[in-house]
Amino acid sequence: MHNWQENEIKELLTIRGSEPIRTQITGTVKDSVVYNRMTKLLAERGVYRSHMQVISKLKALRKQYSKYHQQKIRCGSDRVDWPFYEQCHRAFGNGPAVNPGKRQRSPSPPPAPSPPPPLPPPPPDISDKHQEVVVGLWDEVDEREINKDLGPVEVEDDEEQYSPEQIEQIQPINATYTVPSKRRKTTVMQQVSKLVTATVAQLREMDAAMQAQEDARLQRLMDHEREMQNNLLSQLTAMHERISRENHERHVELVDRILSRLPSTSAPPGP
Repeated sequence: MHNWQENEIKELLTIRGSEPIRTQITGTVKDSVVYNRMTKLLAERGVYRSHMQVISKLKALRKQYSKYHQQKIRCGSDRVDWPFYEQCHRAFGNGPAVNPGKRQRSPSPPPAPSPPPPLPPPPPDISDKHQEVVVGLWDEVDEREINKDLGPVEVEDDEEQYSPEQIEQIQPINATYTVPSKRRKTTVMQQVSKLVTATVAQLREMDAAMQAQEDARLQRLMDHEREMQNNLLSQLTAMHERISRENHERHVELVDRILSRLPSTSAPPGP
């Protein structure tokens, strides 16, 4: 029986909306103990339901209550055409209750403000020996003045930028970040395919073995049932023969009694 009657739903919501149950519901895995207790309370009231049926029905009622509650808020009406709305509102309306025995932590004081960072030291005085550098646009600077201040620039060859020892250190680093080839990808796919094939074959063997065991069990049950039928038939046959024999003996005895009570048909001898 899976369908809930109206009185069963009212009993369930009455227990769910009671204060001892509401204070123990926390919305965690520990609620399983509370649902077991609700199942026992329902059984005491004549409602015999399993643990999973109670949980499933409460979820459905909560979902339906949320639907009607949102509809009531949108429409602004005070009446809801659902017989379990008031009980659901007492059970689910205020959300999960908080255990009053649990002590609340006092708020920690705000951290003390950190002291301001020290001021940077004043910049050193620029002596007269240092020449002042003026940065401007490249269009406003003469190229000859730049060459006069910087001097000739020697062009270095790109091949001489790295020494042989540095090149040897760079080569193994480049070898580490090699992209896997297509052949390696194909090998991995083949290994995965072989593993899947072997797993499927093992599952088929297990299925065949389980089917053989089930067939053997059914065959044993059929043989046992046939043996019981044969024994019962033999017992009934023996009982029928014994009853028939007893009835025949009774009939013969009754006929003998009747004949013994009848007068003799032969005439009495004369004087």
